[in-house]
Amino acid sequence: MPFNIKTLESILSGDKPDLDRTILTMVIGERGSLNRKGLATAVLAWRALKITPTTAIVLLVGGYDDDPRELWQIPEVRTYVQKFCAKTEAHKHRQVEPQSRNWLILCGADPTLRPECVLISNQESSKRTIDFFKQVIKQYGEQELE
Repeated sequence: MPFNIKTLESILSGDKPDLDRTILTMVIGERGSLNRKGLATAVLAWRALKITPTTAIVLLVGGYDDDPRELWQIPEVRTYVQKFCAKTEAHKHRQVEPQSRNWLILCGADPTLRPECVLISNQESSKRTIDFFKQVIKQYGEQELE
C-alpha cells in the first residue's frame, strides 16, 4: 500500500497525491499555528483532496506530544477542531478512520453530540485502526472484481 506524504501547502499548489488505495495522514494543524491562517490552509487542503472510496484518512493535530492532556482536553485544539469540522464536516466523512473521528467528536465537532470517553490501550487503538484499513482495502478488492 503506498504512503503519500504531502504538506497542506503542496496539496493546495496542485501536487495532488494518488489517493487510490492509500492511507492518507493529514495534519490539520500544529501547536503555535492553530490560528485563522492555519485553519484556512487546512480547510482549503481538505476541500482540494479528491478522496476515493479506497482512501483511509487519519487526521492529526501536531505539537502536543509532550502535553499530558488528550487533544480534546486542550482548549485551543478543541476550538480549532470545532471550526475545522464546521467548515469541512470531516468528522462525518466515511473514509476518516474511527480513532480520528472519535477525537474530533470529543473535541466538539458535532455540538449535538455529548460523547463519553472510554480510554483504550495504544494496542487496541492500533488494532481498530488496522481493522478499518483492512476493511477499506477489502471493499476496494470487491469493487475491482465487479
